[in-house]
Amino acid sequence: MKFNWCFSNSHKRVLFLLYASVFVQALSKAGKHTYGLDKFWSGVLNQTKRGLEVSLVCAINIRTGNTWSISMRQTSNGLSSDEAKEAKTGFTRIDFYLEQLERCIAQVPQIQYYTADGYYAKKKVVDKVLSKDKHLISKLRPDANLRYLLDRKKNPTAHGNKKYDGKVNWKALNLDKWILVGRDEKYAHLLLYTQILHSPQFKCNIKVVFVWNTRTNGYSVVFSTDTAQSAQQIVTYYQLRFKIEFIFRDAKQFTGLTHCQARDKDKLDFHFNMSVAALNIYQYQAIIEEKSLSLNSFVRKAYNTKFVQILFDKLSSEPKFNVNYDIEHPIIQEVINLGQMRV
Repeated sequence: MKFNWCFSNSHKRVLFLLYASVFVQALSKAGKHTYGLDKFWSGVLNQTKRGLEVSLVCAINIRTGNTWSISMRQTSNGLSSDEAKEAKTGFTRIDFYLEQLERCIAQVPQIQYYTADGYYAKKKVVDKVLSKDKHLISKLRPDANLRYLLDRKKNPTAHGNKKYDGKVNWKALNLDKWILVGRDEKYAHLLLYTQILHSPQFKCNIKVVFVWNTRTNGYSVVFSTDTAQSAQQIVTYYQLRFKIEFIFRDAKQFTGLTHCQARDKDKLDFHFNMSVAALNIYQYQAIIEEKSLSLNSFVRKAYNTKFVQILFDKLSSEPKFNVNYDIEHPIIQEVINLGQMRV
């Protein structure tokens, strides 16, 4: 299935989001021959479980927060998630996800920033995004290996080949080496510090934002490969990443994402993509009608409209049937059975 996407001038600043979500607990299968059955990590259960996995690629409008599904792809079975063991010769799950990402980059070339959760903070992902002249925003481990860049103005006597000014000590962080940005625009209890650091893992300089939670005294470390990007923008873009969770929630509750009983690869792929495509249609319809109806209200209204149309189409203004006596009449049965699944 292919969609043509058109962006007006006022909507060109969109954020592209890559995020893999595991919902194996919701896709239980009775048989053993369903395509893609394997063991995947379930973030809900916080453990590995046998089932199916899909990765969803979305585009997010930064100004409005509207999230549009672009590609949903089911993960193949038999792929290793251990990059260290199969980095040289094997085809891993990260390679599988990057194939999907590369296709989406070609389809929507005007999008510049890609954000993903900490699982994707890997050199292979950074290299792929940078090779396409795009930028990645993601989250680092709280003990990430990073190095300060040497400031020649402050250290004029440093050795000529010296580039770095020591490692970042997260257990005793020296905030004097960081630039205070201020409080987050959305959450005032988050204090932001930023600095351009070198990542030995990625083998490049990155813009790092230290996000300190003044309520819990905890912290998070997010980064962007665009060293000229503002710290607040990096945090805002990463926060928008959570919008994809609502796509999965609505797809499960209203558009039957987990209701497919097919086992074939192509049939499953069609079902998953149609499920999220229905949500795109809902958002498009809401924009056209300029109404902020909940999805539940939208579905109920659509069903009731269809029901009334069929009811008035089948029954004339002059009564012809007595429901108590003509209940088995084909026209009455057609109205009664509206919405039922055919076996």
